[in-house]
Amino acid sequence: MRLRFLQDDEKTFSSIETELPLVIEPVNEKSFTVLKTLLNESCDWFNKQLDTYGAILFRGFEVEGAEQFQKVLELLNIELEPVYHFGSAHRVRITDKVFTSSEAPPHQIIAPHNELNMVPIRPSVLAFFCQIQPDLYGETPIINTEKLFSSLSPSLQHKISNFPQRFVRYVPNHLLEIVFEELSRDEITKLLREQGFDFTWKEDGSINFECSHIPLFSHPRTNRLCFCLSIVDCLVSREWYRNLGQRYSFGQRLYSNWLPAKLYKRIQQGLTTAATVVDGSQKRTSTLNTYFLNDQNQYTTMTAAEAKELGRAEWKNAAIFQWKQGDILVMDNLQIAHSRLNTKPPRKILTAFGNMCNIRDIKPALLTSGLNI
Repeated sequence: MRLRFLQDDEKTFSSIETELPLVIEPVNEKSFTVLKTLLNESCDWFNKQLDTYGAILFRGFEVEGAEQFQKVLELLNIELEPVYHFGSAHRVRITDKVFTSSEAPPHQIIAPHNELNMVPIRPSVLAFFCQIQPDLYGETPIINTEKLFSSLSPSLQHKISNFPQRFVRYVPNHLLEIVFEELSRDEITKLLREQGFDFTWKEDGSINFECSHIPLFSHPRTNRLCFCLSIVDCLVSREWYRNLGQRYSFGQRLYSNWLPAKLYKRIQQGLTTAATVVDGSQKRTSTLNTYFLNDQNQYTTMTAAEAKELGRAEWKNAAIFQWKQGDILVMDNLQIAHSRLNTKPPRKILTAFGNMCNIRDIKPALLTSGLNI
């Protein structure tokens, strides 16, 4: 096998990130049998590379389907999670432990985040498999969150590291079976209590649940800073749409680039409200909002300038590459955030995750002089 990093012709956009992911590819024989043998013989070595680089891209091997994808992860000694609770995106189960990555509309950009970022018990390993290579676009950008955090201004670093984030989620009754995979009300209640959520059941069977935590902690094996990327703000995502303007119509480019921030945010919030309200009272879709808790324990949000700064820093630090048929991307979900860019079908990316951990059991981040604190 050969070890390398992404070449320029594999990247869609250039960035300051040059060592993410580590690419592992065959030199001669590329069969799935060869890949299995490599994993059997060197599982510990592969996992050390994952700790070192944060993400590994197996490229050029003959991996043909969900079952083989799952087998690769099992050979890496990843304890795969068989259920997908708390998810914001609709997914389709393919095997007992493999799902489609997202059923979101193809024109939509999914903002950078760590998987299950609002949930204390979350996967420490996340993986994707390219079963059908996108005809156009459809990249999955990945970001080293320690590098991202270190590139932020001291004032924004201070806010993130000192003010807890509050995650507020609403799930209507008819979507409970998707978000909680058909758990009963009693089982959902037990799960929320175990995870330490504040929650309220509504008369119509819908539920609100909330939790808070500082999004910075030390990696349990490497002690590197992990920045849980979980800020939901349309002004952050706006920077991504701006950088991808050539993929959208002239009118959409004008909307993303020239509208004043306050007006842009008001319109986006109005569009969200229109999409989630049927009769002015009954919400029909699940919603997730994040806030900072200030010194007075009051909810605050990012300023327009802070959101713009974060969005630009995400873009600057993102590794954005084209998917190829058979690719398997394995990521350290504590250290690496991911996104999804707009696409045009066909595109089929599968996902699986595991090695669940509780971030409340992980020690706080050790902020060193190497960061801009």
